[in-house]
Amino acid sequence: MLYFEAHNGREIGQSSSKVYTGERYKKTGGSAVSALLKVDFAGGLYKDTVKTVKAGQTISWSLSVPVSVASDCSAVGLMSANGTTYETPYIKQLC
Repeated sequence: MLYFEAHNGREIGQSSSKVYTGERYKKTGGSAVSALLKVDFAGGLYKDTVKTVKAGQTISWSLSVPVSVASDCSAVGLMSANGTTYETPYIKQLC
């Protein structure tokens, strides 16, 4: 199961907003896979490192970027594993 969340905010004492994302993948069964978690914004694709995940394990990744990277105010979580890319629904209105 692939989960993705994103919101914007501002760190205490900072004047500029950021987009904060969190992504996780829980493998419920089958053989181990090498998985790559990614987040796609209008301003670019950001990638974690490849991680091996076995049945019953969860991998996660978080990221913060300037709100200008999400220039269309949206983001989508992605995961590549064994040659297939999986996509979460877009999260919009991040600006």
